[in-house]
Amino acid sequence: MKTDIFKIIISTLLLQFVIGGISAQELPTVAAADSAYNNGNFQEAIEIYNAVAMEKGVSAPLLFNLGNAYYQEGDIANAMLCYQKAKKLDPSNKRINGNLKFLSGKIEDANKAEQKGKRKKVTEDTPNFFQTVHTSVAKETSSNAWAGWAAAFFLLFAGCVCLYLFNSNVLMRKTGFFGGIILLGLSMVCLVCAYMGAAEVENHEYGVVVTYKAELQTEPNFNGDKSQNEGVLTRGTKVRIISEETDAEGNINWYKIRLNSDYIGWVEAKDIAVI
Repeated sequence: MKTDIFKIIISTLLLQFVIGGISAQELPTVAAADSAYNNGNFQEAIEIYNAVAMEKGVSAPLLFNLGNAYYQEGDIANAMLCYQKAKKLDPSNKRINGNLKFLSGKIEDANKAEQKGKRKKVTEDTPNFFQTVHTSVAKETSSNAWAGWAAAFFLLFAGCVCLYLFNSNVLMRKTGFFGGIILLGLSMVCLVCAYMGAAEVENHEYGVVVTYKAELQTEPNFNGDKSQNEGVLTRGTKVRIISEETDAEGNINWYKIRLNSDYIGWVEAKDIAVI
């Protein structure tokens, strides 16, 4: 009887091992997506990268590679969306920022071409001093980097505490006391910056135009009639979402967006992908 139970347990474990091995082989991998990309099969690479994202979650390198694949397929809107999401996760990455700068230049040229002789600004408004500081803290440096600095300053603070408590030299005790206060303050500042960086990752204030051309309207119109045209923005344009309009069931149908003072208006929700 004991032998039969032992055989059943062993058989069950072996079956689970085999099934688990088969399932693992069937799971999409980044290596398979990279291989498809390197072979020029960009659509296949896109499908695999998206499958990996669904299965294991996103990361900055995965979004960067997915953005490259979209760009190679001519899908500028989704390429911009992926690069923007990748930047959120790794703000200081030079490759991500380089591709963003290159793609933004192409989109600016496309928006200029849509002006048909009008001289409108096609870039975001120049930020003021406080916006520049916030960008540097929350958007250009990752929360992990700030947290690392906070931890380093706190360790130095602990060292200063030990210096103050266990050293009889007056000069060293003063150094430990005042140095500890400064280092503790720096640690707290870095923690606040880390919080700001983490909050920025969850911030969905911006979006990307995903339709071929988005016509900005003066008012949202649920009947489908277009009001006065406030300008046209091409796909891939990054915009700030000011407000939204929902239907009776709570579904978002319209977004009010802003690129700058020359481009403010309402577009249908299907024309915008939130970053």
